[in-house]
Formats: sequence, structure tokens, C-alpha cells
Amino acid sequence: MSGQPTSSSEQQLTQTSLFGDGIPIESPSKRKPQTKPKAKPKAKKKTTETTPGDAPESEQTPKQKTKPEPRTAPYSVGELTSLIKGTLKADPILGGTILIEGEISNLSPSSRGHVYFQLKDENASIKGVIWASTANKLAFNLEDGMAVTITGTIDIYAPNGTYSLITKRIEPVGIGPLQLAFMQLKEKLSAEGLFDSALKQPVPEFPKRIGIVTAKTGAVIHDMLRVLHRKNPLIDVVLAPVTVQGQGAANSIARAIEQLNDPRLELDTIIVGRGGGSFEDLFCFSEEPVVRAIVASQVPIIAGVGHEPDYSLADAAADLTCSTPTAAAEAVTLELSAVLNTVEFYKEALSDHLIGELQHAEQRFDLASTAFTEGIKRNIERAEQRIELTSQQFTQWGNQLLERPEATLSKLAGELQAYSPLKTLARGYSMAINPISEDVVTSIEHIQAGQPLAIHVKDGHINTVVVSNNPTVSNELTKHPEEGETE
Repeated sequence: MSGQPTSSSEQQLTQTSLFGDGIPIESPSKRKPQTKPKAKPKAKKKTTETTPGDAPESEQTPKQKTKPEPRTAPYSVGELTSLIKGTLKADPILGGTILIEGEISNLSPSSRGHVYFQLKDENASIKGVIWASTANKLAFNLEDGMAVTITGTIDIYAPNGTYSLITKRIEPVGIGPLQLAFMQLKEKLSAEGLFDSALKQPVPEFPKRIGIVTAKTGAVIHDMLRVLHRKNPLIDVVLAPVTVQGQGAANSIARAIEQLNDPRLELDTIIVGRGGGSFEDLFCFSEEPVVRAIVASQVPIIAGVGHEPDYSLADAAADLTCSTPTAAAEAVTLELSAVLNTVEFYKEALSDHLIGELQHAEQRFDLASTAFTEGIKRNIERAEQRIELTSQQFTQWGNQLLERPEATLSKLAGELQAYSPLKTLARGYSMAINPISEDVVTSIEHIQAGQPLAIHVKDGHINTVVVSNNPTVSNELTKHPEEGETE
């Protein structure tokens, strides 16, 4: 099903309309050629007889002209539908563009982008349709229960014999379509939290590089550059020229914001704005692509859209909002002279503070040094006292410890002396030693004839050689060998 064909002028208006595929309401001058039933002079050429009770000729003539000849053959359904459709097209009101007001119900968007609905009031309802080409251009969202004014045409869909209102233009009642779109989008994005203060980034006070998103011509950019140069001529400015009004402006602005977020540009902040205008002129700064681009920006955004009373959703999403673009340029940085004065002030204040802190530090050092020295002296004195006391205690303890070993040693020495072989030798005994093995000879079996032998006595030893080792047992003292037998 399709709507009425449009002229070339109507198609051009459709492309530039802000509210959809709008075809203007035809003026009376355009509809006059279609009002064939009002051609009364032609009807007067045909005369008919009337009775006194009949209606005037002016009322009967159109009926006599349009009355079809009697037909005995039945109409087909298609013929009847075509007849009804032709009758609608010939009607001066129903055959052209019509303006109708009602309430939307049973709203049903299709997968192909068409929108079907019922337009109703308290007495009746009519089916309506908005083709995708028109629906895609709507600035606001349709909702059930919304009161609207529709500009369209009546068409009959032959396959099911229903007539529908083909919508060419639709506007909400009591509020402009852009204002409604603004309210709907604001509610939607607010529900997503895109305007929350938690998302706001701090704007640097001393930016080195600033990006500007605005039109490249006009007074706005020149005023902003003049202000920036006056306040701080050292600031670098990167301009992203965009379309700030009309179709495609929102996408142009959003794309520029994304481009200025390139880390290679090293921007500190971005100004987005334009000069004053109507609500419709500024509406591109309230469209969804712009708002989402501002929220997604890693570089802080300053918005300056329109004049003081103007307000856009870009203002709501920006990290800082100013009343005008020039005010944004004023707010983006401090004046260089003021910055230098502030730096000088803080330099002097810091110098005075450091001198005072140094003096206090010296005083604290002197006090700490004196206290440290006195503390060291006291600690040394106490240490010396503890060393002296410990030395006395250690000496006393050492003496006590040595007394016991000396007594034990004296006792052991006495016992050792009592058992010493020297004591035995002193009493006239002797001791034989094998000079080779240095063993004491305690048995005759330990020696052999011809073996050297050392005889120890109390005052020395005698070296001799064994002549024989005859074992003899006698209670008498061993006789000394004859002279000449010992060596």
C-alpha cells in the first residue's frame, strides 16, 4: 500500500522537513481544479421537468449529472472497491490532503520500519499508517494515548477492503515536536545516568592546548579566539569545524568530539558551542549522538550553546556549562598576567615560609643537639657505673670460682705425690726402662739377653745391657751383678 504521489516541490520539502516526510496542506487554489461537482453552469444546460414540491434546480442538477445509469449486472468486489476509491479521490475533501486530530492507540511498529496505529476520539476510530521513510524522520517517539494532529491522505487497501489514513506529517497537540523529542530524550538519558554529577571530569585551570567544536565561519569562532589570545596567547587552539544547524549537524558535532579525543593531539579540554538561535536551530546540540559523545569523551568538555536562557542536553552532559561560547572561552583559562602575578605571590610566600621553617629547624636542631649531648653524657656515666659494679662483681665471682679448683688441685697434687714413683726411687728402689719402647719393664719376660736397658734411680739413670734373663724367685734382694758384667 502506498500514499498519493507527490510533486517535485513536495518531495523537496520532504527532504528538508524537521518533522517527517511532511507534505503541506493544499491551499484552496490548488484544490479548485478537483471540485468538478461544483461546475453548475454546465448542469444548467440539461433541463428536466420538476413539480412544485421538488427541490430547486440548483440542488437537483449535480445529482442528475453524477447519477449512473441503472445496471442490471452485478458488480464484482474489485469493481465496487474501485468505484468507492474513485469516489473518494473525486471528493473535494477526502480526495486531497486532510488534517485530522485524534488520540493514538494500538501503536504497532513493524520490523520493516513502518508504524501502524489507530487514531480515535470518543465517537470513532480509523486505521493509520506511517511509512518507514516518514517514520525515520520523526524527531520524537510516538506513544499510545498521545494526542496528535496528522496531515495525510485517505486510501483504500483493496485486498481487505479497509481504508486507512496515510500519514505524511504528524505533530503532538499542545507542544512542538522538537520540544517533545527533547523531553523524551532527556528522560531516557537521565534514566541511564548520563547526566549524573559522578561522571563530571574536573576541568584543568591551566590548559596548554584547547580544542574547539563549532562552525569555522562567523563571529563565534573569532570572538572565542580573540578572548583566548587576550587572556593567554601561549595557548594552542585546535579547531574542528562542524555544521551547527540542520540535518546532519548532530553527527558532525559528535564525530568532531571523537576526533579531538585522539591522544596524539594532547588536548587538555574541549569547548563545544555555537551562537544564539531558535530552539529548532539549537536542537542538534540536544540530539543523542552529541550527548553520548560528550559523556564518552576522555577530555573534559565545556559547553557554550546559544545565549543565557538557552539550554541544551549538551549543557546537561558537559563537565562545565557556560551561558555563551564567549563565556566558555573566558572560563577555560585564567589570564596569563593574573597567573604570573599569582605565581610571583606564591613564590614570595613560599620563600618566606621556607626561611621561617629553616630558622625553626635550626632552633630545633640546637635544642636536640644539646639534649642529645647531655643524654649521651648521662648514658656514659651510667654505663661506667654499671661497668665498675660489674667488674667488682666479676672479680669477686672469679676469685670464688678459682678458690675451689686450687683446693682440689692441692689435694690431687698431694695424692699424686704420694703415689709418685719418685717417692719409691727415693727409698732405694730402681726402675728399668726399655729404651727402645720406653716401656717400664715389669717382668723378665719383657727383656732378652743382649738387650739394652736403662735403670732409673733417684738421682739419674744407668744404661746397661742384659746378660741373661734367668727367672728366679727369691725373697732375698736381687744380687748385684759381678764387676765387669755391667756396662
